[in-house]
Amino acid sequence: MKIKIIALVMIFMLISSVACGSSEPAGDNSGEAAVSDGGAEVLREEADEYIFADLDLGGENFVFLNPSQDWDFYNDIILEAETGEILDDSIYARNRTVEENFNLTLVEVKVDIGETENRIRNTVLAGDDAYDATYCPAYNNGAIGALITQGLFYNLKDFDEFKLDQAWWNQNIQAETSLGSGSNIYFVLPDINIMSLQTPWCVYINEDMMTDLGLDLPYSLVKSGAWTYDKLYEYARAGAQLNGAADFNWDQSGPAVYGLTAWQHGIGALFYASGERFVSKDAGGMPYLSVGSERFISAADKIAEMTGTAGVYQSANDWPNPFNFQYIFRDGKALTMIGELKAADSLRQIDTTFGIVPLPKYDANQDRYYSSVTMQMPVLTVPVTNLNPESTGIILDAMAYLSYKNVTPVFFDVTMSQKQLRNEESIEMLQIIKDTVVYDVGTAYGWTASLFLTIRGDIDGGRNNAMTAIERQRDRIEISIADMMELIN
Repeated sequence: MKIKIIALVMIFMLISSVACGSSEPAGDNSGEAAVSDGGAEVLREEADEYIFADLDLGGENFVFLNPSQDWDFYNDIILEAETGEILDDSIYARNRTVEENFNLTLVEVKVDIGETENRIRNTVLAGDDAYDATYCPAYNNGAIGALITQGLFYNLKDFDEFKLDQAWWNQNIQAETSLGSGSNIYFVLPDINIMSLQTPWCVYINEDMMTDLGLDLPYSLVKSGAWTYDKLYEYARAGAQLNGAADFNWDQSGPAVYGLTAWQHGIGALFYASGERFVSKDAGGMPYLSVGSERFISAADKIAEMTGTAGVYQSANDWPNPFNFQYIFRDGKALTMIGELKAADSLRQIDTTFGIVPLPKYDANQDRYYSSVTMQMPVLTVPVTNLNPESTGIILDAMAYLSYKNVTPVFFDVTMSQKQLRNEESIEMLQIIKDTVVYDVGTAYGWTASLFLTIRGDIDGGRNNAMTAIERQRDRIEISIADMMELIN
């Protein structure tokens, strides 16, 4: 197809310019119009292999509830027109295909993310069928768990119209968050809202600074499986440079450079990269509290040692002010940064060559990398006030398929790989991150959210009081898990 050929040509041109030492930033928009031209028609043609169900809604509205706060994520489900930007146009084309096939109008209602839980609860308890599908933040004080236990969402496994065994329904997330023997799935994470694609955490590296310090770029370590906590700590120690400053206290105009910058969410993601979980599931799919093992405590110890060493780590999240981890890295005041994939967009215009690698393993014996997603990520649910869940399944399945087929590749292969990343190695790392996404079921359902926040805050501050926190909260957590399982089984 035309769009694929042009995308491949652009990738080749990007790689060639890097190989030849070109200084042209990857954020340059040259060629974008050529890719966008005719894109909507091409994307519609590529959907031909999907068999659309025979459904006619007679022009009715299909309404999404979606949080309005985006923290610089791309958070729009509905676009009013094509813009000439290929990602926008692929989403617009997806929506038009759905509207034309099912004779409906897609509508998006946005509310502040902090109000989403109460909006859903109040609407459903009032018996109001205002929303056909709702995006609800899982992290917000256990919003998903609370709403599920109140019986406000459908179990999507009850409807065959949701083809949940297909690739367009994120199987990694689904495997972790399904409950019981896999027969209870109350929320899903398709790419209908592409915020989900931008939420995996990773490590950003300042390649120029590493070269000046005589450090090898860590891409080969990642490929060999040797990219570990200890290696990140080694790089961060080398990157900590006073450069004439009296100390490592934050001074925006000062000369000090930090080895690593992030904030508490990023440090929580670093912990999850060890493969440790607050809640796991047994062979029958039943969740249980799985904290406090020797390896669990050791992972927290390793991170706390790193974050507690002056200059090695700087926690900063005074957004949108300068004392923010993204700005610290952008301004060349940190060698490495833990950030979400969406941070690459804010780095497009800097002159420094940067790259990405996955979050490191606990040690080299760990069998894989783990790329956790941010806690702010809204997940897709269907409220029980929806009077036509079967029709909703048909519509959402089609949207999920079209997103998977036509929107997701544009995001990764064009927006991320061509416009935001700077080299072939980072594009290869992006694939690893994309393939290793995980989501902790305990945080998702709210059972261990408080415990996670306590431990995360401690290790971000260079302390490890995990066992004390675990013992204080263990009984409450186990009761919460048992209560939810009793209600849904």
